[in-house]
Amino acid sequence: MSYMKNNFKSQRSQAAAGSRGGSDSLISVMDVINILRQHFLIGGLCSVMVALSVGSLLMQQAPKYRAQSSLVIELDTENIMDVQEVVSSGVRNHNLLVSYMNTHIERLKSRSMAETVITALEPEMGDRFLEGYVGPLEEFDASEELPDAAGLLVKNAIEVTWGTESQAIQIIITHTDPTVAQAVANHYVSQYIQYKANQRSKSTSEAVSFLGKEVEELRANLATREMALQEYRKEKNLVTAKRGESIISQNLTQWSEAVTNARVRISGVESRLEQIRLAEDELAALMNIPFVGGRDDVKEIYAQLQELRRESQVMSGIYLGRHPKMAGNQASQAAVKEALNQAIEQARQEVSVEHDTIAGELKDLETRLNETKQEALQVELDLIDYRVLERKVERLRLTYEAISARYSETTIAERMNLNTIRALDSAVLPSSPAWPEPKKIALISLCLAGMCFVAVPLGLEFLDFRVKTFADIETYVGKQLIGHLLDFPNKDKEALVNAVLKNDEDLQEPFRAIYSGLRLKLKFGRKAVSLVLTSSMPSEGKSFVASNIAATFSMHKYKVLLVDCDLRRPTLDRNFAKNNEVGLIKWILNSESIPDAKSIVESPELGISAISKNLDLLCAGGSTNYPTEVLGDPRFNDLVSALKETYDVIIFDTPPVGLFPDATLVADHAMATLFVTRQNQVSRQKLRYSVSVMDRTEAPVVGVVFNGLKDVRSVVGFGRYDGSYYGYGYEQDATQYNKYYDQDKS
Repeated sequence: MSYMKNNFKSQRSQAAAGSRGGSDSLISVMDVINILRQHFLIGGLCSVMVALSVGSLLMQQAPKYRAQSSLVIELDTENIMDVQEVVSSGVRNHNLLVSYMNTHIERLKSRSMAETVITALEPEMGDRFLEGYVGPLEEFDASEELPDAAGLLVKNAIEVTWGTESQAIQIIITHTDPTVAQAVANHYVSQYIQYKANQRSKSTSEAVSFLGKEVEELRANLATREMALQEYRKEKNLVTAKRGESIISQNLTQWSEAVTNARVRISGVESRLEQIRLAEDELAALMNIPFVGGRDDVKEIYAQLQELRRESQVMSGIYLGRHPKMAGNQASQAAVKEALNQAIEQARQEVSVEHDTIAGELKDLETRLNETKQEALQVELDLIDYRVLERKVERLRLTYEAISARYSETTIAERMNLNTIRALDSAVLPSSPAWPEPKKIALISLCLAGMCFVAVPLGLEFLDFRVKTFADIETYVGKQLIGHLLDFPNKDKEALVNAVLKNDEDLQEPFRAIYSGLRLKLKFGRKAVSLVLTSSMPSEGKSFVASNIAATFSMHKYKVLLVDCDLRRPTLDRNFAKNNEVGLIKWILNSESIPDAKSIVESPELGISAISKNLDLLCAGGSTNYPTEVLGDPRFNDLVSALKETYDVIIFDTPPVGLFPDATLVADHAMATLFVTRQNQVSRQKLRYSVSVMDRTEAPVVGVVFNGLKDVRSVVGFGRYDGSYYGYGYEQDATQYNKYYDQDKS
């Protein structure tokens, strides 16, 4: 029993982990189609109402007319010099063109331009423009201030567009009066052309005056700078310096090379001194230095020392350490070592002398090099100053020539009409209103209707927290769906309770599927299998499922006992037309001892009655307001233990655990719990809570039976479930079974 409970808990945790992994999946297109199919009536009604309301509202709006005029911007501005905005000779860069055209558009849309146009309109036309927004002026309240016409024009009436492949700008005016729309559009073109002409004329006049002063100042400044340049050349004798510059450069190169060579030599000598220093007084290390150990006199003396050492090694095997020959050998070695040290020291002194000689030579060379550098630097400074002055004079001359040329061009432009803005098309009187337009309104209404047709069903679906789909059970609750049962509203209660016993084609195979699922979950062996059936709320079909699953087990040759533990409102006795005067309550309250297990079935006080072959019923034995006291009585435990010795399967039908705790008490005597929930009956939160209550008992939930399904395709679920996941095994239809059984087996 403990092994099975641990196995159930492990499966429960795995299912919960799997549900968390799948809960993030998106719903598919088929899910959306199923949702729309379920709620198409309310979705269609809302979409029709929205379409009719919006269409009617838009069609009732006052008609508006659109008048369009256009002007072209000519970009050839070679002869125009504007002081405040520098205009180059032709706009060839695309970004510059876009910026240039956008500047014109912003000016046309500006409030100042709108005020200019409103002012230019005839008084009568201006009044008619205002009447398009406030109604007849005769009816307007004189105590109130009239709205700003320029503000209304900018905010509501004007639209300025520009095609990126052209230089034409379109001005579109929208108004309820077609004559006003035409007049305002044409005035925009004429007033903007006049505005730009005045602006350019003013700018050109200012430019002529400014450039004339600049030319005179530049001419005088240029003459002064040229005189100063000649004086500097004479003072520094730059003609002679230029000739000597090459000679100084050659000398500088030679001295630099000599210094570099000396530095290379002294670097080599320093490297040799460093090798001697690192060798210190170790004879072997000194002999490995080529310029020390490689000297002929050193090699000769070192060879003598090696020979004496070999003789000493030979004699040490023959004579003692104080033998005259040994002493003579040691004296000879000392003399040779002294000679060798003197030879090595001589080599070291020669390297030091060479280092000092090169260092002195390097110092003299660096002194001569620095003197040459100073001489070259002075000549270079003089030439640099001269070149700086010369470049300044040249730049000033170029500026003078450019300003002079611009002055001449601007003087000519002042006498010419060079306005680059031309009227392209004048606005014509609109013959029909641009709004309301039936086609556009129909399209808008159709789009809104389509959005409502999709949004309303989806909103209703996702705001509905009731258990509706397989995914709600397996994903949200984290329990495996062990089977499902379709809704049969035309069948009476008696037919449903006895569906399996009466071989009902619609329900017999679904209960066989549930039986198979329980067989995979429960270990049928020597011990009796005890199963609690409960639900979250009343009327979810708990007793219906308990009766039929008990009948299914009995048909598979198991001896089954169905126990009515709903002591508050027992129903199994009525379902099977049995006497409820005797049963569980009566027996526990009146009995004093447990009868023998073999004779307990026949006990008249307990009143176990047969329903069919291998299926017995233990009624509640009345009803009570104190069911937990009865179920918690020790005699109930003794009774269940005795019953388990007689029956293979015991099924306890208990009250809803979402309302009463009775099922948790019965779970102490059971192996597992089979949970029943009805579609659209309880919320997902309620179901999850109820399942979690049973999971904390000694009989955790082994699976869920989904009851009362009206449409299997609608409960397949969203996201991680689709038709390929469940397949046709969940589309249980009696006609499919009949087709299979009726096939010719020959």
